[in-house]
Amino acid sequence: MKTALNPNHMQTNALIIGFAVILLITVMIPAGAAETKDGDIPLIHVTGSGTIKAVPDRVQIELTVVTKNPDVKAAQKENARKMDTVMSALRDPSKGNLTGREIGTTSYSISEVYYPDDALKAKYGDNVTIYQVSNTISIETEKIDRVGDIIDLAVAAGANSVSSLQFTLSQQKTAELRKEALEIAVKKAEADARTVMAAMGKSLGEVYEVTVDESYQPPVYYNQDARSVQMAAAGPKTPIEPGSVEITARVTAGYRIL
Repeated sequence: MKTALNPNHMQTNALIIGFAVILLITVMIPAGAAETKDGDIPLIHVTGSGTIKAVPDRVQIELTVVTKNPDVKAAQKENARKMDTVMSALRDPSKGNLTGREIGTTSYSISEVYYPDDALKAKYGDNVTIYQVSNTISIETEKIDRVGDIIDLAVAAGANSVSSLQFTLSQQKTAELRKEALEIAVKKAEADARTVMAAMGKSLGEVYEVTVDESYQPPVYYNQDARSVQMAAAGPKTPIEPGSVEITARVTAGYRIL
């Protein structure tokens, strides 16, 4: 037995199916079809670096007084006497002319000498425990033209080791030169991007993104020639040349490709 189809019921079903198709088509249309996504923008990424050489305007010197003696108290006493003489000479207006802000103690240590040299063995014997007392001071100053004189003065007063000698730049000068280095880096990055685009027959658009390399350290120049383990007060005048330091900045830029 066949059931008769109701025309009105068929018309209703057709409308429901049509609505469902329209809804499905609407849902399947990408939400961002009317605008371009960031990931779809054609870009060229380039990295540029800029380097500037400059004459240092600050210096850091580490000077050490080392004393050795089987009697640790005697070694301490001798070390203190020598360091007082060194500090007095460096602060004397007629000699070192350094202020309290320019001088400070960085380390003080007492240790046993496990492998004494022949001079110590001859002085104290082979089977005697010898102690070493080390007192290190740091000098930070803008008087870089007097570095050699400062070292000679300290050695003459009793310092017998230069632990470190570094030439660097003040914060203000570093900031100024880093700005110039960044400008050079940006220009190099843009020039490279234009060169590549011209070779590909494309045009370079505006800058879309820029990243600045933040892994930056203040420039330091180590004068290895001036470093010495043992120094003699009667030695010749110490010649010190600061040389130059380099400031480098890097940027990575993304340009639109037209």
